[in-house]
Amino acid sequence: MSGSGARPAVGSPERAAPKRTLIVSHDPAFPPASGADLRNYRKAEAAARFGPVCLVSVRPKTEGNVPDPLIRVEALSAEGEPRTASIGWWRSRAENRIPRSALTRLKTLIGEFRPDTIVIESISLFKLMRPLRPLAEQLILDMHNVESDLAGQIRHLSTKRTAAAFGVRLLERKALSLVDRVWVCSNLDRQKLMALCRHKIPIHVVPNGIPQAGNGPGHLPAEPSTGNGFPVIVFIGHLAYPPNVDAAQRLANVILPRIRNALPGARLVLAGRTPRPEVRALAGLPGVELIEDPADVAPLLSSAHLTIVPLTAGGGTRIKILEAMAAGVPVVATPIAAEGLDLVENDEVLLSHSDETLAETAIELCLDPERRARQRLRAYQAVWARFGPQAIADAVRDGLGLNGATI
Repeated sequence: MSGSGARPAVGSPERAAPKRTLIVSHDPAFPPASGADLRNYRKAEAAARFGPVCLVSVRPKTEGNVPDPLIRVEALSAEGEPRTASIGWWRSRAENRIPRSALTRLKTLIGEFRPDTIVIESISLFKLMRPLRPLAEQLILDMHNVESDLAGQIRHLSTKRTAAAFGVRLLERKALSLVDRVWVCSNLDRQKLMALCRHKIPIHVVPNGIPQAGNGPGHLPAEPSTGNGFPVIVFIGHLAYPPNVDAAQRLANVILPRIRNALPGARLVLAGRTPRPEVRALAGLPGVELIEDPADVAPLLSSAHLTIVPLTAGGGTRIKILEAMAAGVPVVATPIAAEGLDLVENDEVLLSHSDETLAETAIELCLDPERRARQRLRAYQAVWARFGPQAIADAVRDGLGLNGATI
């Protein structure tokens, strides 16, 4: 096993003893490639303020040096190794396959790392919870989404069979009975979870953080020039995820043409991982550009005048909205896209329900530079205050039960 396991120096006699945190995910959290990876890595960065952290994934890890010496990255499998039997003879569609060899390696790692807290990423890793329960001083379930609610939302969007909401709800209840605490993304998800939880268990809101936040905000970026194609509209997301596929199709086929009737120079940039064939086909439409697997979204955001997020289904909170606001890009979205973020409507975000009104709202914003400048500033200030590094560190501290610890 590689990486730093040394305890950090204690800065003062009043500071609590360092706490060791093990975060278990299915995909490697570093370098982050998806919204789930970003959340996992932000949690690790925040937990590292209180002691050593080990990020361990079921799938093989990717190369890359973690910038924080208190965060180590491990994997429970390796590329090319023989396939072994999985844990359990049956699993639901909401669960990932976990090899028995992965559990053996995880138990060895726990014995060596000696975590005070183990955080399990989502009910997809349910098969690990019972074996880890006796090994964990504190076991936490981090729910990126309330999966039963999400399963009910996306059935009509996917051509594939999705797990029945009832079966996922049953799995969630079993998971909740095994853990000491639960983390969710928003107060809205907390309310949803409380409605189905039969046990009195602490449920903490640990928001999704701003990607690439560094140490905090700098200055509001300047708006790109409006003289060479205006507006440039960007939509960034995993382009094989059914809600994002649906949103991309409606952006290209309905929303953009309406905007181009008023603003002929309008362009739409779709960017994200593994686009499905129906998303690739959109690149042939007037004014539509597709960027597959962008190495860095910062240049895309720096050249964008706004982002439109027309989601009709989703769980947790949308990191793509936080990322845009932190880059000074105004956001026009459906209410469900912005739910859980507690943004001020008509001030920090513009909300509309239909494709037609989303297009009208975007046109009005583009034709009103003063309003656009005001929204850019208000959104930028709000996102850094509520979803920046300090806010996430405070939430993780409380979620670990370290309310009195200093940062």
